[in-house]
Amino acid sequence: MCIKLLRDWLNRWLTPSQAPADATLARAVEYLRDVYGVRVMENDPKGRARSWRRSELVILTETLHLLGPAFYKPFLDTPLHIWIDRKPGGGTYGNHWLRIGEPGRDVSILYRIILHEGTHASNEYRGWPYETRFCTKPGLDWRKVGGEWVHPRQQGKLPEPGDWETLPVDARDVSTSPAEDLAETVRYFVHSVRDEREWLWPLDKSRPPIHLWDTSPTRFVYVRDHFLVLPDDHPWYKRLAPAVEARAAANLAG
Repeated sequence: MCIKLLRDWLNRWLTPSQAPADATLARAVEYLRDVYGVRVMENDPKGRARSWRRSELVILTETLHLLGPAFYKPFLDTPLHIWIDRKPGGGTYGNHWLRIGEPGRDVSILYRIILHEGTHASNEYRGWPYETRFCTKPGLDWRKVGGEWVHPRQQGKLPEPGDWETLPVDARDVSTSPAEDLAETVRYFVHSVRDEREWLWPLDKSRPPIHLWDTSPTRFVYVRDHFLVLPDDHPWYKRLAPAVEARAAANLAG
């Protein structure tokens, strides 16, 4: 189902006709639980959660649908609990609970937080495959020193010599851990192909939206083929030049 059809269907489905509003919202909550393994919570242990709005349930469903089965399948066995805090302040994830700070009128905040914190959750639910199988391979370039992950272009240090692929996170040269690296990769991957630049911050808007494809093709291919496992008819799917695809595939295999 393409994203426009999904959105139209959700809007019709969540628009009350004969049924009361609370019944249509309950159907949306059941759908998120049964299809995506996501439990929409209106109570949290500290009593700070608030009720969800229809527009927020629509964007939550739409984003999970786009991220796809590889992303949300682990939640079907162990549910992911998502709640909205009455207080603003980004998002956090831990112990199967994903918090979203009060978005106010900007529901795109949910999109950003689901991409970022949801990536941490999906990665953790799958046993951190990025850290355990991929992050030390060429093109990704992480290694452990004294129990800590380090990178040749680590923040605050002069880069080591080498032709490193880089991840344009913000003013820093690189993420500070593989988990953050992966979350930022997903965010920039999605940004690159949706071209919704205003939804992702920080971003150097002087650079084209395909910056990630140019500067970090191995991460791009990893997210596309291994983390999200996108089919080639997915609206986010993009193939790079054949030589670049071959190099990224060789990096991930080696």
